[in-house]
Amino acid sequence: MRKRQIDTLKIFNINVQEVTENEEYLVNFESGGRDIAINIILGPEFPNAKPKLVVSPILSHPWVNTSTGEIENAPGILNYTIHSDLGRVVQAISREFEKHPPQLLNETPGTPQHSRNGNSQEPKAPEGRMIASPVTPEQDVFGLQGLSLDDLSRLNSDEDCLEHFIEKLGFVQNQSNEMNHLLDQIEVTATENLAKKQLIDERKTKLEAMYLEFKQLGARYEASNQKYQKKSEDFSPQHIKELLQIAVAAADSRSDEEAQKFLSGDSDVGTFLNNFIESRKSYTMRKAKEDRLVQQLTALERAAF
Repeated sequence: MRKRQIDTLKIFNINVQEVTENEEYLVNFESGGRDIAINIILGPEFPNAKPKLVVSPILSHPWVNTSTGEIENAPGILNYTIHSDLGRVVQAISREFEKHPPQLLNETPGTPQHSRNGNSQEPKAPEGRMIASPVTPEQDVFGLQGLSLDDLSRLNSDEDCLEHFIEKLGFVQNQSNEMNHLLDQIEVTATENLAKKQLIDERKTKLEAMYLEFKQLGARYEASNQKYQKKSEDFSPQHIKELLQIAVAAADSRSDEEAQKFLSGDSDVGTFLNNFIESRKSYTMRKAKEDRLVQQLTALERAAF
């Protein structure tokens, strides 16, 4: 998630410099013809904790702490959450400074700084980490110096006039636009979530039906597998051999019983011949099958089956 946030910084802003990998970055831009830089410092808890943004040189702006140069009151910083995009936050701040260039903290309105040779020279942001300029009193960022006493009195006494005046301020309009943009994003996200909820519910119902069918098929498989195992045991060559051996012994035993009955006078010649011949016939057939199966099993064992 930290890497994704850093990627958004590079996507939504140009002139992004890496000071310390994964920890500190620099964004350069122009504001009123001056080179301005925002130092982005990502603490160890980022993105769970908000980033630290420091502007250099220090600007006279309500968003900026004039003692440290840290941008503390920008909407993106005040409303920062783990779901905020670092790139969008920095982009909104740089655009505010580009569209409504604030004055430098140590600069007199309308008076550029001069070099020793008399040439006009705008202050430049140094390479790497920005260093704060000396602290001086706040400048007129609300444009009150251009108002007459009557205008100031009207602002002081008329709440509607004061509210209209505040709404026309550049940074207030920018904040309002950003808030509207955020509200639009929230509405779009909510609509997408509602649409996805119906799809998720449909897939959940389908998944439950598939799970029930899976359980039923599993139960059928278990029953069929048990039946198969029973049949495999019943029709295994070894089991068939054992059954043939039992049948051969039974047929042999019946022929002996018929012979004993005849010898003891309990059976006449006709009955004896019919029963004895039938039992010996069964014995012979079963014995032949047994011998043949034994030969086949022996051949399979020799063939390593």
